[in-house]
Amino acid sequence: MLALIALSMASGKSAGAAENQDFPVPVSVNALMVTMIDHSAHYIWDYAALEDRMLEEEWLAIEYYSIQLAAAGPLITLGGTGELDNTWPLSPQWLGYSMDMSNAAMKALNAARLQDKTLLENAGDELLDSCLGCHRAFKPETPTEGVIHDPFYDQLYHLFQREGEL
Repeated sequence: MLALIALSMASGKSAGAAENQDFPVPVSVNALMVTMIDHSAHYIWDYAALEDRMLEEEWLAIEYYSIQLAAAGPLITLGGTGELDNTWPLSPQWLGYSMDMSNAAMKALNAARLQDKTLLENAGDELLDSCLGCHRAFKPETPTEGVIHDPFYDQLYHLFQREGEL
């Protein structure tokens, strides 16, 4: 019993220390946008655009990337190392777009779990609206595509190639 009490007290101290520690996001919001958000969003948009019935692995990919996007919304409200990264989160509009992105991602996650293509398409449309709206408001000079993609990004599209296709 004493060991449990001691362990509980030690856990409480380390949790309190984590709350008091300043732990800034070590990369720019732009880096997160390109490598995490844009990348994950494409799986939702691209699979929603498939005309064929989706395979089980494709629905699992939607689940995976939806979770990343849902978590990315709050993450980009923490700022980053970019020039304006710590001013954007001060805007209620930025927070709104971040929340909209996370909400759309949760809808995509729900669509994947239900394997409902219509829900996925709707979630993709909402996601697109939040991305375009945010870019118009905060980075109108920066395109939403083609900034810095992972050099192996296109190789990841093997998930979209089905047996017998080029």
